[in-house]
Amino acid sequence: MANYILTKSSFVRGVQCQKSLYLYKNYYKQRDAVSYSQQAVFNRGTNVGVLARTLFLGGIDVTPESIFKYEESAKRTQQLIAEGKEIIYEAAFIFDDTLVAVDILVKENGAWSAYEVKSSLSISETYLMDAALQYYVINGSGLMLDDFFIIHVNRDYIRHGAIDLKQLFTRVSVKKLAEKKHQYIQAQILHSKDTLKKPEIPQNITIGEHCFAPYACDFMGTCWKHIPANSVFDMGGMRKAMMFDLYRQGYVKMEEIPDETDLPDVFRIQIEAIKKNEVIINRKAVADFLKTLHYPLYFLDFESFMPAVPIYEGSHPYHHIPFQYSLHYKAAKDGELRHIEYLAEAGSDPRKIFAERLLKDTRLPGDIIVYNKDFEKKIMKDLAHDFPEFRDALRDRIARIKDLAVPFAKKDYYSPLMRGSNSLKAILPALVPDLKYEELIIKDGNTASIVFESLQTESDLFKIIETRDQLLAYCKMDTLAMVRIIEVLESVKNDGNK
Repeated sequence: MANYILTKSSFVRGVQCQKSLYLYKNYYKQRDAVSYSQQAVFNRGTNVGVLARTLFLGGIDVTPESIFKYEESAKRTQQLIAEGKEIIYEAAFIFDDTLVAVDILVKENGAWSAYEVKSSLSISETYLMDAALQYYVINGSGLMLDDFFIIHVNRDYIRHGAIDLKQLFTRVSVKKLAEKKHQYIQAQILHSKDTLKKPEIPQNITIGEHCFAPYACDFMGTCWKHIPANSVFDMGGMRKAMMFDLYRQGYVKMEEIPDETDLPDVFRIQIEAIKKNEVIINRKAVADFLKTLHYPLYFLDFESFMPAVPIYEGSHPYHHIPFQYSLHYKAAKDGELRHIEYLAEAGSDPRKIFAERLLKDTRLPGDIIVYNKDFEKKIMKDLAHDFPEFRDALRDRIARIKDLAVPFAKKDYYSPLMRGSNSLKAILPALVPDLKYEELIIKDGNTASIVFESLQTESDLFKIIETRDQLLAYCKMDTLAMVRIIEVLESVKNDGNK
């Protein structure tokens, strides 16, 4: 059985960046750590792939014991084909020094078809490239495919009763598209092999927009180490193309950008804050924003999770399922601060109870303060759709929402510590340094979503209790942060314009 130089993942990496490919093959340990969220995405893809196997029951799994034994899998695949087996999972093939493993290989009516499973709702150009490579290698290895399909999750599927796998998944033939890419695949493999033969890292490849497309490169810690804090890439709201245009003009730090450069005010404010090393506040704009808020005030934050495979009746793939909220309440500016919270029990659909509790806890008049209103508004609109009996009450709550992100998005209050971001996680250290997300176990919403989803199958009681405490602490921090930020804004509103 032949050896191989490239794999499906390294091939796609090479299409994105040959320098990344070289580093991956020769300096693997320099890769940036995989984030908790990214690992969850990988796991989800694996789980959806395994579920899709049930569309073709009775197959033989040739997944190797380790990633270093795929040559054995390729050999085993050929043996099974020769023995007349008709369904193989993770069938492996090697051709042109390239290894691929297709999720499902099926012989139907005497002809072979390959199925690659994706947990996404659509087919991207990268997925087509991925399929074209597999088609090229499988055919080149001697097994002529009659068709090649990509199976992906059907965005229009609504769960009613038990999961209907034939409705959950959509299969799309991409054979013709794969055939059209034959010469490109062949040339790209040759190009990548030539790169890997070189004695040193390619020096002619600099950072660029390719570092982010189609995926954020995991060697940015290596290639971007010369980029300092508060660089042109920290310019909040600026398109990457414009950032790289400034970079190619020779500007790395924000402070290096000439004053006469034609830029919108939101960017000029950030540059000014860096050059002066001070907080820039448009006090009139802050005061005008605060005038739009009317006590009592509710400070509200939701958390949701989005299972790829719907687990509740009437839900669809990647349906936002709200499972938690935190609510701080102040009847008056100098009034007592009260806290209310809700966290669903794992294992049952939380949406109706969530809506009932939320409406009860916000029944009194008052503005509802959120940070980046689109998320909370979408959750409430979805709940109004799913539970018509709450529609009018939820519309009332939506109408009362005020977005605390507005003055920060407009850069009416900007600190160099924010590094261009107007996210709550960036705003808080600049305005309220004594409140620290770093001291929490769960530090962001993506992690909260993943952790709660994991509770659906968790049986360790102590682990469940510990995790729920961590979720409550995180969500409470989000709404307490908003309370404290409003207090800071209140303290500066009457000092005039700056």
